[in-house]
Amino acid sequence: MAGGAALRLLLLGCGLLSLAHILLRGGRPGPEPGPFTIITIRGGAAPRREGPGAAAGPPAGSSSGSLQRFQDENETLGQPKTQQSVALQPWANGRESLRSEAERFLAYITTPQLPCSKVLTQAGLQASTASTTGPWRVCLDHMPTALLNLQQERCLVYTFSTVKRGFEFSQRMSEMRCQVHSFGLSPYKQTDLQHRGQVQHHALWLDWHERRLATFPQRQRSPSKKLNQIMQDFGHKKIDVLEADLASAEWKILESILLDGTVAAVHQLILTIHLHWPGFEVSGSEAAVVRYWYSLLKALETRGFQLFHSFKDPRKPQLFLHKELFNASSSYTLGWVNTYWRY
Repeated sequence: MAGGAALRLLLLGCGLLSLAHILLRGGRPGPEPGPFTIITIRGGAAPRREGPGAAAGPPAGSSSGSLQRFQDENETLGQPKTQQSVALQPWANGRESLRSEAERFLAYITTPQLPCSKVLTQAGLQASTASTTGPWRVCLDHMPTALLNLQQERCLVYTFSTVKRGFEFSQRMSEMRCQVHSFGLSPYKQTDLQHRGQVQHHALWLDWHERRLATFPQRQRSPSKKLNQIMQDFGHKKIDVLEADLASAEWKILESILLDGTVAAVHQLILTIHLHWPGFEVSGSEAAVVRYWYSLLKALETRGFQLFHSFKDPRKPQLFLHKELFNASSSYTLGWVNTYWRY
């Protein structure tokens, strides 16, 4: 009798233990655990793959402090990102309109912002007047090193041009005792100037990409570099005058030197712009293209550049984006002074 009571008590105790085990597991009975312990980290993250094609960044659903981050040896954390594009100006009339954009743009490039009393042109030194000849001008009011002919601090000049004007510009600037570097495949002989050491010519072209081959007439090709790379190669920290006729590449190159900050190293910029088509690697509607042009020039202004000269070329076709509109020429030569410049 006593043995039967003990057996019933034992069975009752086993039942109570089983009930307690089920309650502790949330009321869901299941198989007994095996000999291995499995730990699951929930979050939906797939295992990280190593090597080519591995996805970058933390797993989806994780916060910056939830997982330890391992830095790759090629990563540079904490460095500021470079600017990717020039900020576009608002539409001229609050909406997309070619006429409004063109009128604003043309008024801007034909309205000088900075007076200049004495200039250097193809004809030599002149007082600056409305009748001063020549498409390009150098404002001597803002070139003390050239005016004083200081041999210990000669002015530095870069010229990028495939036209005869580039030779005339080089000649005049060399007469001011400036150190002149001309770039590109010259269609005109400059041997006399080069033999006297007045102009250093380089078979190198200006570009907005890291490395390209620039195509010239007669299918000739020349290596090309960005402006900051050229300056670094020559050990130059500043350019007193940069003159360029870039055959419709000017918009992307201007954007490039604005974005990487090289434009701050230029004191005077003489740039020929071409308006008969959008330019290399420039796309969009006609109104959007003109807005982009205008935005680049306004970005130049925010960096201290003031327009002192504008020349409308009457010899070029009078076309604006393939159309005879707005009494515009397809080519203008503009001259700016960087008013933030410090000698």
